[in-house]
Amino acid sequence: MGTKSLLSFCLVMSGMSLAATQATFYVSPSGNDAADGSKDAPFKTITQAQKAVRAINGTMTGDIEVVLREGTYVLPSTVNFTEADGGKDGHYVRYKAYEGEKPLITGGMPITGWAIHDEAKNIWKAEGVDGRFRQLYVNNRKAVRACFPNVIAANEKGNGGFDHDFVRLTKVDSSGRAFDVSADYIKNIKNIEDVEIHLMIAWSENILRLEKAQVNGGTAKLIPKDPERTKLFHRAYPMLGTAFASNPPKQQVFYLENSYDLIDAPGEWYLDEKNQTLYYKPREGESMATAHVVAPRLNTLFSVLGKDTKNKVGYMSFEGLTFAHSNFTRPSEEGFLDLQAANFNVDVLPDPSRGNWEKLNSNKYLLWRPDAAFRVENAHHFLVQGNVFSQIAATGLDFVSGTNDDMIQGNAFFEIGAAGIMLGKFYQDSTTEIHIAYNPSDKDEISTRDTVKNNLVTNVTNEHQGAVGIGAGYPRYVVIEHNEVSYTYYSGISIGFGWTKAQTAMTNNHVNWNEIHHIARLLCDSGPIYTLSNQGTGSEIQHNYIHDNGTSKWADYWNVPIYLDEGSSGFTVKENVFKNSPSGVGQNQAGQNTIQQDGNYYSENVVNNAGIEKEFRYIRDIKEIPLADFSNTVTQAAFKVVMTIPGILQAEDYDVGGQSVSYSDKDFVNEGNTYREDGVDVVGFGCSDTLNTQDCKGFAIGYTAAGEWLEYSVNVVTASKYLFRANAATGLEGGSFQLFLDGKAVSDTIPVPQGEDWNTYATIDGETAELAKGEHVLRILFTGSYVNLDWIKFALTTEELSPIRQTDMRLGLGERAYDVFGVDGSYICRIEDVRAQGGIKAALKLKGVNPGIYVVRGLESHRSIRINTVR
Repeated sequence: MGTKSLLSFCLVMSGMSLAATQATFYVSPSGNDAADGSKDAPFKTITQAQKAVRAINGTMTGDIEVVLREGTYVLPSTVNFTEADGGKDGHYVRYKAYEGEKPLITGGMPITGWAIHDEAKNIWKAEGVDGRFRQLYVNNRKAVRACFPNVIAANEKGNGGFDHDFVRLTKVDSSGRAFDVSADYIKNIKNIEDVEIHLMIAWSENILRLEKAQVNGGTAKLIPKDPERTKLFHRAYPMLGTAFASNPPKQQVFYLENSYDLIDAPGEWYLDEKNQTLYYKPREGESMATAHVVAPRLNTLFSVLGKDTKNKVGYMSFEGLTFAHSNFTRPSEEGFLDLQAANFNVDVLPDPSRGNWEKLNSNKYLLWRPDAAFRVENAHHFLVQGNVFSQIAATGLDFVSGTNDDMIQGNAFFEIGAAGIMLGKFYQDSTTEIHIAYNPSDKDEISTRDTVKNNLVTNVTNEHQGAVGIGAGYPRYVVIEHNEVSYTYYSGISIGFGWTKAQTAMTNNHVNWNEIHHIARLLCDSGPIYTLSNQGTGSEIQHNYIHDNGTSKWADYWNVPIYLDEGSSGFTVKENVFKNSPSGVGQNQAGQNTIQQDGNYYSENVVNNAGIEKEFRYIRDIKEIPLADFSNTVTQAAFKVVMTIPGILQAEDYDVGGQSVSYSDKDFVNEGNTYREDGVDVVGFGCSDTLNTQDCKGFAIGYTAAGEWLEYSVNVVTASKYLFRANAATGLEGGSFQLFLDGKAVSDTIPVPQGEDWNTYATIDGETAELAKGEHVLRILFTGSYVNLDWIKFALTTEELSPIRQTDMRLGLGERAYDVFGVDGSYICRIEDVRAQGGIKAALKLKGVNPGIYVVRGLESHRSIRINTVR
């Protein structure tokens, strides 16, 4: 960024505080969403304030403020901001903390009801824990997912900080696609199919779920599950097997995680998902009668997503807020193979040029990035300042793509699973091979003129050790300056991707005046500042203070000071200070750079002024976050009314309560963007505007993925087995669902036959097990993906289902009359003389029946067909 453009940007940002305020809304956890949002009558939820902003930001004469008061904001689902939420004409919509207060925004849930399980070992349990998570926090300290070897205290990282300990493989069995280890390591583990191996390979960490173990004398062969097993043993890089350049040769290191049988040290926990029981061994001084225990449930807390690069969200700020307890469960579902900087393998492609790609020989990959607690895409003129990110499962803050003229400043990131900050695309998308240089024709897609400044990023990469402190993919005119980055397991600041000397989107990227220390504490082939690929012209690495770095005893091989890796070009590197750290510049197949760096260069000016500037140094003293208060948590309840069985269950009317309480949806975006405002994908049909789902005649659950579920409060009137009929659609093979009552399966898996498309619904019949009389919670679990589910009708007899029964027989047009029913079985009308009117659809239109899907039954034959009048 040139001096003039940087000055203009700073003036815009500083001018925010001087702008007139058009309106101010207040929010408090003790407020009421029926109030007016004033200081004396605040709203209760952030989403209610969001609605109030949308009502007035069409025309702006000044800034609009949403002021959050002290307390805990327990999010039932992701708060989604779109272009409808931003400011205009330089006026900002600002979400900020009340002066002197620390509002906490949590995606977590409390774990209560602890009872002793094994008194001799002091292991406690909490039952009925329905959810999946990989982190747990007890009394505001991170607990340890049960592992072998046990962790090592690392108090320098903060209260309760720890590092993992490791053991080494005996060997990699590449032909058998397995790992040989000492049999002693697994001799006490009974549930090996729940265990994960966390394997460190050069510059990456890799999580593989285990299928089984084969013991032969003193050796155990650990066989991973697919898909991660196949992907790993196709990959050429990072180099699996005897550690590269090790002399004498050494095998790679690993630890095992996730078994009740590994609970042998205070602070360890294990979640038995099958039996919904959480086990924990308290640390000294912890009483489970009073312990404050939190597990994450939301993957993303705030999402800012503009419609596209021409319709971005603009002029918003988020200031003084604390974000905590995000979730990231992909490693539990299909493993996690980190290629670099925690960008993980979606697939490994055939690579014929390298020979037999089946055996560790493909260098062609598809990747994606971890989830983030705060995610921004297609946005401009954003300010994220003075916030705290902690107890985060994966990335803290991610400006994914399409961002420009934004400022990330004065934030504290600590106790983070992956990167503190990510910025810009690392590849075009998850279907484009990652070595293809990213340089899109749509320049608005490139993260441009974004500034990352005066942030504290410390004690990060704790779950995904191959992540970095601050990672940027292919940005241009980015400024990363005056940050302090420390206590990472891989690189400190990383910029660039693709391993290419070809022209990319990057140019004029500046990494200056940062303080970087205690990085690369585990992995290798890293640097405090690490770069890849062609960075255009005018890029800089200058005046950084780099100190107290080395190479771990567990690393496969060496680390580098400032590291210009493959294809790196366009940099001027000078006047960086090194102390107690490797010094100088390392280049590996780099391009043209201007290197003016003396390894012995020392400057008091750099030492004293690199890192966080005086105005923001207070963030270095932030060591913990407020204790979450879950007394205002939204509890599970019926959305409209408790549904009666026998009767019809409308799929879109699932209970309120939120993610991991009343539903589980694998992404935060409501793809259907209709009917309800949480993350569940509700789609419409019979809509006058199918693109914007306006004036829909009905709704259904859509965009489903295997493992997602929905729950409904129901009242079973009569204890009995029930027949049911579901109205569903799918355009692909493999769709299916199953019913559960109070956690117990009450139906077989119900396959949904592939149809013409997702707008062509058909009925599927099934039968339940005995349902007990009374109030229950019914769960619909999608056991196969790509199902649209409209409704399920429960009945005691076949006759009660007959009004909506569909046959394979054709319905002639010579009958005296036809009765018309809605898809829920409701009677609509009777039509007559249909042949004279040009057919059934024409007769329905003349009758004034709205476009939609109907069941038409002949009056004499009693045969039925389904009619779609929308098309």
